[in-house]
Amino acid sequence: MTTPFLHPIARRKPTEDDRRRSARVPHVAEAFISSPTDFDKSEQIEVRSVNVSRHGVAFDVKEEMPTGSFKVIEIGIGEQRMISEVRIISCRKVEDGLFEVGAEFC
Repeated sequence: MTTPFLHPIARRKPTEDDRRRSARVPHVAEAFISSPTDFDKSEQIEVRSVNVSRHGVAFDVKEEMPTGSFKVIEIGIGEQRMISEVRIISCRKVEDGLFEVGAEFC
């Protein structure tokens, strides 16, 4: 397992029409995303950065993810691991050919 180069997402500032139910807090963590049916994690994708809130998560990936699809995210901080199914809410292209994905915990 490689260690991802993670950094807080600082591109987006909260606005009045922001629909988040709680504030996102940046963390340095290793994170991976996969399909809920990929039981052996053979198609796991490394996540570039992570912002976590009480209700969801934002991350950067190299490939576009369809909105409305379901994924499993694994976030690790030290020895602790959080694994949760998420629903992709938004996916938009950002710099360096990356996609910024917003997802809510299921």
